Amino acid sequence: MTNKARRGRPTNYSPEIGNVVYRLMSQGLSLTAAAGVMDIARATVHNWMKRYPEFLDSVERGQAARVYRLETDMLNADQAHIVHARRFALVNAAPAEWRRSGLESTA
Repeated sequence: MTNKARRGRPTNYSPEIGNVVYRLMSQGLSLTAAAGVMDIARATVHNWMKRYPEFLDSVERGQAARVYRLETDMLNADQAHIVHARRFALVNAAPAEWRRSGLESTA
């Protein structure tokens, strides 16, 4: 296939998009939710992460900022249902740190 026969939309990536995704994720949004706010497909985000190292860095910093936000919200919560909701979100956002270790008692 020649370049003239390529299909699909041209990318609308710009370096500013990294700042946007970081800001959205630092508010607690997942990468998928941030993509939705930006009106782009999750697959596009993953393609940009592979293609643009600076975007990958923004996403990784955004993931850390998201975990910080979720942990802070959980620690400051005074209602059990908020604590449980934040913990559930953290298990998904940072599974290596928040999943059950298997060492806990089931009793």
